[in-house]
Amino acid sequence: MTTAVSVASVGLVALAGAEAGEGGKLKPLWIVLSIVMSVTGAAVPGYEQIRKERLRKEAEQAAIEAAVEMRVTLNDALDPIVRQIGRIATATNRQERSNLREATVPMILDSAAHLLDGERVRACWFRLDDVKPRRLVPALYAGRADEPVTIFEEGTAVGDSALAMIRHNHHAVALDVETDPPPGWHGSAQHGYRSFIAVPVVAGHRAFGMLTVDAIDVAGVTEAEVPFVRLLAGLLADALATGAPDEGLLRLGR
Repeated sequence: MTTAVSVASVGLVALAGAEAGEGGKLKPLWIVLSIVMSVTGAAVPGYEQIRKERLRKEAEQAAIEAAVEMRVTLNDALDPIVRQIGRIATATNRQERSNLREATVPMILDSAAHLLDGERVRACWFRLDDVKPRRLVPALYAGRADEPVTIFEEGTAVGDSALAMIRHNHHAVALDVETDPPPGWHGSAQHGYRSFIAVPVVAGHRAFGMLTVDAIDVAGVTEAEVPFVRLLAGLLADALATGAPDEGLLRLGR
């Protein structure tokens, strides 16, 4: 709009100048029009600069407010988890500690499922069973109603890939698991998720399992969410490791 006004102003100034030069009864009107259009043409760039500056400040303020809101949201979500870990550490007996540990898992899964922006996000906890062959078994989930059924078993392509990821403290990300899955992974035709993140749940060299977050849309979860998912996995590992007896922990050799 401002560009159109500027162009129109230049054209009208030229036209008014030409008409005023020919004299006649309308000469005063053409002179006034020329002056008005000249002022308008000069004022438009200044107005545009002011408008852009205002929009820039509004965008900065919106970004600040969004960042503050996100920090508040994260604090509201993570503070109860941190407090729960404190309760585990100060529990007076093994049964109380075990109950608190079990209650921490759904808290973390809920945070993972509801704080990410993907479409119909689901967070899953796969427990590492120390049997022969080793396997990661779906134990609990939150978010989308589809229940996870995949068992990652040692000796299979997807099982070996998941266990190697845990062993080396890596993570797996797929923006579209149907067209570009990580090595050894495959899509889930039954549940229809298209993007996912998988991270290990490990405390030191003690492995407990795997935390995954998936969404039904392509790029619903991305590499940008990995640090947050790793943070939640770390909190889960801390909760499971705090005060746990050695015989209840699983170790993955390197």
